[in-house]
Amino acid sequence: MYCKRWKIRYWWHITKKGWQRLSSSADTTEYEYDAFVSYDFKDFPWVKHELMVELEQKRSFKLCVPHRDFPGGEVLEEIIVDRIHKSRKTILLLTPEFVKSHWCEFEFRMARNKLFDSGNDVIVAVILKPLPSGCVSGSLYQVLNQKLYLEWVEDNVDAKDLFWAKLNDALTVTNTLYQSL
Repeated sequence: MYCKRWKIRYWWHITKKGWQRLSSSADTTEYEYDAFVSYDFKDFPWVKHELMVELEQKRSFKLCVPHRDFPGGEVLEEIIVDRIHKSRKTILLLTPEFVKSHWCEFEFRMARNKLFDSGNDVIVAVILKPLPSGCVSGSLYQVLNQKLYLEWVEDNVDAKDLFWAKLNDALTVTNTLYQSL
């Protein structure tokens, strides 16, 4: 039971909301958000000044940003599960603080459950700050090992342009899980 705790929590929240299990065929669902952004609180300035400006203002994506889009007065776990399901993709902004955060781990687990349940490639991993060796959990390591991820480079304009183009492509294309692995 302990080993399956994340899956149990996930299904408990899904069942509580009355959602049906997602089919494993191509995703034709209409979503409220293009992406749910999972990040550590300390990285909100980057999210606000870089990610939101580039993706929302310049590229017209609709992001679910917890600091802005979470209503008050509700159970946080339920809001997270709800917003991940209302989002086509989940962007994981990986930093040393992210891998230590309980809430970031919960958001990652819920996105990973959606990945397996839908059969679609719904996780976009971005290494925002270098991760020290040995700090990544086994399940996050598996995701990073099985799919491509993006790395943010602060001081290189060409690398930034390429980063934004690749992130744009990752948010636009819907691959099935089996094509991406």
